[in-house]
Amino acid sequence: MAHVFIVNEKTLNVHLNYLFAGTGSKDNYCDFIFDYNLDLNYKIEEMLVSMIADISRIRENDKILFYLQGTKKSEGLFFGSFVAKGKAFLSDKNDHYLNDELGKLLTFRIKIAPDELYSKGITERECLDSLEGIDKPYQMCWSLIYRKLRANRGCTMITDYEYESIMEKIRKKNNYQRLDADNLGYNSENNSIEEKSTINKYTGKEKSLNIFNRLKYKYDKNNAFEVHLQAYIMQNLESIDELKILDNNISWIGNEMSCGIGMQSIDVIFTQENKNEVHVIICELKYKQPDVYIEKQIEKYVDWLCQYYAPTLKSKKVVIHPTIVAQTPTKNTKQKFKNVSFKFNSSNSNILIDETRYISFKVTDEQLLFKREEDILCQ
Repeated sequence: MAHVFIVNEKTLNVHLNYLFAGTGSKDNYCDFIFDYNLDLNYKIEEMLVSMIADISRIRENDKILFYLQGTKKSEGLFFGSFVAKGKAFLSDKNDHYLNDELGKLLTFRIKIAPDELYSKGITERECLDSLEGIDKPYQMCWSLIYRKLRANRGCTMITDYEYESIMEKIRKKNNYQRLDADNLGYNSENNSIEEKSTINKYTGKEKSLNIFNRLKYKYDKNNAFEVHLQAYIMQNLESIDELKILDNNISWIGNEMSCGIGMQSIDVIFTQENKNEVHVIICELKYKQPDVYIEKQIEKYVDWLCQYYAPTLKSKKVVIHPTIVAQTPTKNTKQKFKNVSFKFNSSNSNILIDETRYISFKVTDEQLLFKREEDILCQ
């Protein structure tokens, strides 16, 4: 799995010197993680919890890329990859660690280590706009194109196919000559990453990003908590067996996966693989009872995946598993879905669309309990 963090010249040097990546929102801090009864403007909280969900999807040894934003004198650049070390954490509010050096508050952080880095970067134009080597639309880097169109998401996941495409362009630009050093810095004069004589250690305080208590508070108050549900799943996906198809490991995780310029996005998507198949599980999350229009949402997601995502999963059969994740269905919900068809098909013989699942959840004092609901959706 791979993730892209947006940086500028000032913050890139701090990230390189102290080996961490991060994201945040101005001066907003999430005190509600600890004081979960705290009242807070919903829009601000939604934004912060979305950031928690984004950074919480990163797993140990995932690939991390920095995108250096362009300036008047130079285009935006990608230089190569790091790997994630440990889990994402909350930077201590009272510690102010590296905030002055960064010139901003990066509340949510994760430690990294050098992986495959190069001195010269490829430009955003070379990465996103160039059609060199592109024969089909699905071969373009849609994850970052959509991020650019929306002008948001400081931590964006990209697909494995997109990651390899970006990295191969960087390798060619540098004649496959990698940097071999842990102590690195950015030289703004020639727009390159270089070895430095000094190395720093990250010593800031690290706090948990566990979202459960705040989710439960929102649930008990009958407030909206869909974004909290997404963050919870990002933090606990491996232990939610009801969502998985296979018993083996999860090979890729995404959230808010853009699938079209119409601003549609899949709440949660992840893949599992065996010898012959790639299973793509897509989840539409609802904090309350779902309505029948969800069938049209899922149909759009499946159609986009068949055209743009599944073709990049080469050499294996692709099985897509549409999934609704919502609270235990009421009699009224069951009646609504009685005659709504959730059967989707693909014209590609290598892609199979499985029956749509309804996975319910119940909020207890310690966790969310998930359950496969049978005989609710018309297949």
